[in-house]
Amino acid sequence: MAAQTQTQTQTNMGSKMKLFVKDAVSRYTYILCAVSVVGAFYVLNPRFLSMYSVQNMLVEAAPLLLMAAGISFVLFTGCIDLSTGAVASCVCVLTGTYVARVGHGIIPLMILLGVAAGFANGCIVTKLKVPSFIVTLCAQSVWKCVALVQSGGGSKNIPIASRSLVLWASKPFLHFPAICWIALAVLMIFFFIQQKSVVGKNIFAVGANERAARMAGVDTAKAKIYAFVYSGLGSALAGMIYAYKLKSSVPNIGDPLNLMAISAVALGGTLMSGGKGSVFRTLVGVLTVTAISSGMNMAGVDAFWKDIVYGVVLIGAIAVNSEKGVRDLVVR
Repeated sequence: MAAQTQTQTQTNMGSKMKLFVKDAVSRYTYILCAVSVVGAFYVLNPRFLSMYSVQNMLVEAAPLLLMAAGISFVLFTGCIDLSTGAVASCVCVLTGTYVARVGHGIIPLMILLGVAAGFANGCIVTKLKVPSFIVTLCAQSVWKCVALVQSGGGSKNIPIASRSLVLWASKPFLHFPAICWIALAVLMIFFFIQQKSVVGKNIFAVGANERAARMAGVDTAKAKIYAFVYSGLGSALAGMIYAYKLKSSVPNIGDPLNLMAISAVALGGTLMSGGKGSVFRTLVGVLTVTAISSGMNMAGVDAFWKDIVYGVVLIGAIAVNSEKGVRDLVVR
């Protein structure tokens, strides 16, 4: 009898240990992934973690972080936004084209444009009951067309006489350019919204169980609209950062960013079915994606392979973070 009890106790302890390990791996996979990527590229090339290389990676990560932090809210609801890259391209073109005439007044105008783009997506999704995949895919075409028409199909440099309006963004502050600190400040605001605001809590409630949230009195349509607004805001800020950083308007700057942003959010442990995630986790995902891009550049990998790598990374991240029985994104 005593032996049987001891065996049962050992079995229970073994089960608890397995559950503990499984929970720990699930909770900290995104950190292990980031450490593994950085460690692998450091072994291949020790200059990967030099101060110059780290500064370059953070500068590259800044606009991607803004976009990924915004799109995180949409993914928290279980929806998806495929228009973020096109919105960033359009804002980059408009900022580069008109900053010489409007000055810093272009910033609130472009913020309003991003908010309006997100608001339109959210209203169509919630009021017309059109799947977010379809809505944002169509919106992507619209904004991409606007960017190409406005730019004439090519990049245009900001006039030298007006360069003083944008030079501040690249000036170092505490060893890093101002755009890095701007991206971090916006991330903190988004984190506060996620953690402390009623809207943030409602967004997670919708992603966890939309029907239950509605029965509990949550305005699910309003929560989704807010999520898309934050996504549009993040995309607009990313587009402005690119215009200020590159000192030009580039109509296709956002083309690869949408896949990179979604990959970063997924690598941060956010469930694509909604209800679980954090913009701080997205920060780790962004750094991981940026490290992959920088490492491939230093290794001399052909640029055409990047999208393939990001696609594989996205599939792997979704496979690791997925839960059994989740609903399809288009259905949501």
